[in-house]
Amino acid sequence: MLPPPTTVDLFCGAGGLSLGLKQAGYDVLLASDFNAVAGETYAHNLGTERFRLADIHALDPREVLDRIGLGTGELDLLAGGPPCQGFSIIGARHEQDPRNSLFREYLRIAKALRPRAIVMENVPGLRTLVGGAVLRDMFDGFDAAGYRVACAELVAAQYGVPQLRWRLVFVAFRKDIDVPPGYGFPRPTHGSTAIGELVPNRTLLPHELEGFLTVRDAIGDLPRVASGDSNNSYDGKPIRPYHVTMRKGLKAELYNHYAPKLSEQNLARIRHLRAGQDWRDLPTELLPLGMRRALRKDHTRRFSRMTWNGVPRSIITRFRDPKSGEYTHPTQHRTITLREAARIQSFPDWFEFRGAVSDIYDQIGNAVPPLLGQAVGTEIAACLNGKPRAERLDVSQKGRLGRRTALARSSLLFDAL
Repeated sequence: MLPPPTTVDLFCGAGGLSLGLKQAGYDVLLASDFNAVAGETYAHNLGTERFRLADIHALDPREVLDRIGLGTGELDLLAGGPPCQGFSIIGARHEQDPRNSLFREYLRIAKALRPRAIVMENVPGLRTLVGGAVLRDMFDGFDAAGYRVACAELVAAQYGVPQLRWRLVFVAFRKDIDVPPGYGFPRPTHGSTAIGELVPNRTLLPHELEGFLTVRDAIGDLPRVASGDSNNSYDGKPIRPYHVTMRKGLKAELYNHYAPKLSEQNLARIRHLRAGQDWRDLPTELLPLGMRRALRKDHTRRFSRMTWNGVPRSIITRFRDPKSGEYTHPTQHRTITLREAARIQSFPDWFEFRGAVSDIYDQIGNAVPPLLGQAVGTEIAACLNGKPRAERLDVSQKGRLGRRTALARSSLLFDAL
């Protein structure tokens, strides 16, 4: 029997990617982040001995190797997601945002450790930053570090996560390992579409959503809770397979099922809306002043109520605020709880988030969905064992930054050969 593959997780946050890799059978030897509160959550759930509080600029690769007990080139996988806020299409994008250069520190560690494979995730907005110059620079960096790399937009819902969340995932293999770029991307397990066939920032057609987990699949078993309150115990049985998976190992206890306290004005807006309605269904007097002259095509998801049969939208750090998007419960007069958001991110219920409520919003919103991490980790391990499960994705020639056939195939794939 083969020993479990080994991994180190940088920029680990609360531990979403580490948890997914652990579920895929990896031995997570070390995880590091500079956020002490996120580290508290990580250590509480995944082991204090695995977490190292550190700024990556001060992280010494020799110390990492000493701590994990491996030599250069022996680690199977270096994982991580350098902070991406400077790349995101949500809010202003800034070319000189210092967070945009953290991938250089990530590759500095990679070049010293020389793992057999690397996985790095980021936001799709990175593709077009500075006309694609940032992405070209990143591919040059992988090449200089000794890796062949490809990237693709993966949708979390295609891997059993109840959420329409697009992530740009890089998978790279060391050049002396006989794995061509384009391998390591898992075949979707849910829905009927392939990688690259779902286009972000547009309304998906019913047949494109078929097979994805819904709001009811994700949170339909969780107990009622009022705005500003919490509920620390289940009051019913699981009703969907996903509920059974999320509640595994627990009896009555329930963690982080807290609903944010909303203003009376926001509560009045929510009470006026039925499932599936949004700001356009509010009377003018209930709209914020800044939205009263908005065009009907603008702010399309502000104050939206979820529907039980709908697929949840991407969880962001501001999911407490009803005007941020589709984060209002289908029937209860509140936005979703911390636990409901964690469920939508595919964190099991035993995973308890630590810190102040404001910290937990950030931890959940910034996390890699564990089930997505599990799918990618499983496929990379199969490739390293010479038995890939998914076909190789077509990659373009070096330097070409084009889209795949029009809008129907929107993933970008690059070859750093």
